[in-house]
Amino acid sequence: MTHHSPPERNTHQIWNERYLLGNTPWDTGITPPELYELVESGQLRPPGVTLDLGCGTGTNVNFLARLGFTAIGVDLAWRAVAMARYKAWVAGLPPLFFVGDVAHLPLAGIQASFALDMGCLHSLSGEQRQRYVHSLASLMRCDGLYMLYGFDQAPEAGHDDRGFAPDEIAARFAPHFEMLWQRPSMQGDHPVAWYLLQRR
Repeated sequence: MTHHSPPERNTHQIWNERYLLGNTPWDTGITPPELYELVESGQLRPPGVTLDLGCGTGTNVNFLARLGFTAIGVDLAWRAVAMARYKAWVAGLPPLFFVGDVAHLPLAGIQASFALDMGCLHSLSGEQRQRYVHSLASLMRCDGLYMLYGFDQAPEAGHDDRGFAPDEIAARFAPHFEMLWQRPSMQGDHPVAWYLLQRR
């Protein structure tokens, strides 16, 4: 008798399973104060196109749509996108949601004035991160803002640990984006940071 190992689950399956089981601690349903601050300061004003990369169930896409932006959300998990579309429909909002890979965004022709990533980029491999940067840069208009939230590598992390290495974001985005600020913080006992960059 021949024994076959079970097929390895792909990334799509893993994220969809987490939404199916409700194992989504990142999906708080709360728009972060950092995004409110960007709006209230006047740095981010409609009209314009906005992108939420790894949008989950659409909390921040809907927030931006309410302000008058053409708001677009992309997520790898079709379950998350289905939930996001339903929430927008119930709220009577017109945002657009797509199932897609943030490292190869299926949005040719878009010129976004703002992009948001809350915890997506830090889960990608180095090669995927580089493709992500080029894909995002091609969709951002000059002077467009990009807000990023993610885990930093813990001090004892190995070289392949997920999260951002010191100065990685400034260096990785430097050809296309200028770093406006970085705000280190903590999530529980893990170092995290917010970043705001601007398309050159």
